[in-house]
Amino acid sequence: MKTFKKILCPYDFSEHAEEALQYAIKLSDKETLITLIYVIQMPYSIDPYGYSYYDIKSDDIKNASKDALEKKVEELKSKYENINIDFEFDIDYDPAEYILKNQKAGHYDLVVIGSHGRKGISRILMGSVAESVLREATCPVMIIKK
Repeated sequence: MKTFKKILCPYDFSEHAEEALQYAIKLSDKETLITLIYVIQMPYSIDPYGYSYYDIKSDDIKNASKDALEKKVEELKSKYENINIDFEFDIDYDPAEYILKNQKAGHYDLVVIGSHGRKGISRILMGSVAESVLREATCPVMIIKK
C-alpha cells in the first residue's frame, strides 16, 4: 500500500469531518504529517460608503473556534502518540479555495475530506466543497461519506 508523507484533512467539527479524520489517521504512519484545515466564513456588513466590517461577535467566534481546534489537535496527539498532526486556521475565505491553495502550496500527497452528501436544491444552494476540491486538487482526493 502506498504511504503518504502529507495528508490534508479539512475539518469543521461535523460528524462527516470526524469520519474523514479517522480515515486519514488509518492511512498514516509515524512519518506522515496530517494537517487539519479549518476555515470560517465570517459574517460582515458593508456600509453605504463601500467599507466592510465584521460583526462585534466575529472575534469571539474566531477565538473560540481556534481554541477548539487547538484542543482537538492536543486530544489527538495524546490519543495517538505516533501521529504527527498540526493545523491551519483562517477566516473569511471560500473554504474550497482555501483548501486548494493550501493543498498546492503544501505539496500534499492526499486530501481526505468528509461529504455531507447533499442532493438537489440544497446542493445547488449550499455548493459542494468536497466536489470543488475533487475537481481542482493536484493530488488524490478521498471523499468520505458517513
